[in-house]
Amino acid sequence: ILTANTTFQSMAAEAKEQVMDKKTAMKEFAAIGQKQNFAYQAKFFLNAFWKEHSKEAETIFEFTQQFVELNKKGSKGSVLDEFQAHRLLEKQGTVLTVVAMRKALKEIDVDTDNKMSLLEYCVWRYKVDIVEMMNRPQGVSKELEACEEKIQAIQADLKKVAKYKKKWDGKPAPESGPKKIIYDQDMMILTTAEKTLTQNMDFAQRKLNAAQNNKDLVAAGKTWWLNRELEEAKKYAAPKKVIKG
Repeated sequence: ILTANTTFQSMAAEAKEQVMDKKTAMKEFAAIGQKQNFAYQAKFFLNAFWKEHSKEAETIFEFTQQFVELNKKGSKGSVLDEFQAHRLLEKQGTVLTVVAMRKALKEIDVDTDNKMSLLEYCVWRYKVDIVEMMNRPQGVSKELEACEEKIQAIQADLKKVAKYKKKWDGKPAPESGPKKIIYDQDMMILTTAEKTLTQNMDFAQRKLNAAQNNKDLVAAGKTWWLNRELEEAKKYAAPKKVIKG
């Protein structure tokens, strides 16, 4: 079972030297769809077809969020079941009869596991060749790997900041007693989390800038994606402040 992202990246990076046949390509394609989360699948597709579908990047980012919303595992999910896939197609404005919907889902479900991965959906939506996709280079960048890891930490930081701000939102700061002690502890945690968030965002931005300055445009799809995630994080990094006593 392939579990490490670097396994897929190394595989794609060596594509020019070692071209995968159809059987191998389909096996690896299925493995990514079954084992890797939605964001990874989206980045994989964009890396492979950046020249052809870079203008669709924002659309892909948006429907990736829909995949996340529909799956019970959220951002950790990798596939949608038939009911969830049906809802996804409806969200995309695909109005079909039950029979036609099932036919469409059958076409999308390349590995016939009765589930729809985001990668399968992209192949169906953009009518691309799977073998060609699996043989296209993904690119490997230490800067992007470092940025990606830090963005994951940023998302955790944002949840912590939001948690403590929500806890005291609209409430006056206690002046004494046990509540004052709890409040002071929470404000310390909040201050530390905000500081860590700022540091992580600065680090991620530096690494992303370094990757973008690469003239070879290594992993162009992933570079765009991480920049988009960082922009999204910045929107939520400074919500209304808690009035501290």
